[in-house]
Amino acid sequence: MMRNLAILALLGPVLALAGCGENTGWNPNYSAMHNGSPYAEYLQAREVALHGKGPVPKVIPIALPAQAPTAAQIAGTAAKPRAQAAAQAAPAAATAPPVRAPAATQAATPSLVRYAQQETQAPGTRKYQRSGSSESAAARACRSYASADVAQSAFLAAGGPVIDPRGLDPDGDGFACGWDPRPLRQSGL
Repeated sequence: MMRNLAILALLGPVLALAGCGENTGWNPNYSAMHNGSPYAEYLQAREVALHGKGPVPKVIPIALPAQAPTAAQIAGTAAKPRAQAAAQAAPAAATAPPVRAPAATQAATPSLVRYAQQETQAPGTRKYQRSGSSESAAARACRSYASADVAQSAFLAAGGPVIDPRGLDPDGDGFACGWDPRPLRQSGL
């Protein structure tokens, strides 16, 4: 009985702190303090101000996925007035194959596109500290995801790239399960 109470007394505060994971949610504004976003800069300035070593930030920036790319932007075609587009579409519809986005951008979500453009390091270049994960453990964990895009989204939702609780990024490059940001960087989305 006393042993159980001693264990609870030691582990209770640790478990309580673990439950306070503010920066591990789905919201891209809370992904990390060091991801280079305007919100990360605000968080850093706020921490400096809280310690009395700098001014209080005046504005809290937000990042909302409010401007998702249109189908025309994804396909790389310019927007046309409706009347002109309708006149050209009727004869061309029978002969022209459908325009498709590059395969790399078809499954990408706006948050993955934004992340690919925000992170400038090449895949395999260590940027984030990792400890305790191995390539073989990451390979096992990655097999549970349908694609590298799905794994990268889950990695970011779990607090990546700063933390890697699922062990999907053992090399610390910020890209989980072999996900490659270069096609999304070049897509112009």
